[in-house]
Amino acid sequence: MVLSAFRRAIWLSLMLAASATPARAQDIFAVPYAGVKFGGDTSIVDLEVSTGRRKFTMGGSIVMLGSGVLGYEADFGYVPGYFKNKDSLPLIKPGSYAVDLTAAVIVALPDSVMRGGLRPYAVLGVGLISAQAADSLEIFLVRRTVPAFKIGVGAQALLLTNNVGIRFDLRHVRSFTGDDGSLARVGRRISYSRFTIGLLLRL
Repeated sequence: MVLSAFRRAIWLSLMLAASATPARAQDIFAVPYAGVKFGGDTSIVDLEVSTGRRKFTMGGSIVMLGSGVLGYEADFGYVPGYFKNKDSLPLIKPGSYAVDLTAAVIVALPDSVMRGGLRPYAVLGVGLISAQAADSLEIFLVRRTVPAFKIGVGAQALLLTNNVGIRFDLRHVRSFTGDDGSLARVGRRISYSRFTIGLLLRL
């Protein structure tokens, strides 16, 4: 069931990409970003009760978006210390993290409508979430990679120069997988949200 949903999501993204009109030139942007991860939940063993807390996050995107409606994106997000809680006893070794890697379709308001101002968009992507942690005694070792989807909204504009701008972005990342109550399928649910500000660089 999970794999079937994952395949359907990938197929939908590919169909949206294939349906794009190639008549409009696509600009390519690199977007390094940083911000805050907040909320979220996981069924992975969370000894320090940390995964729902606010944390620093960073990452980067490669965005292909022209003056039309449809664009595309490859995105990588990184949450260091995902399983660490500074207010808890140090039960988890330093170096825990969560990362997500997705390919996405962007639907944006046409550039002609916004006339060079902040350009709102929505994004839908599919990919993977990976999480890793180890307790001090290495009894609970976490190395988990699960299929995931990402939805979000944001706005971007070349405000500084014709080649440099800014992007504001709010996203929710969630695993397709969940736990079915059996010991063989525990620790496959991961979700979190993030708000980031990125530097928009035309390549």
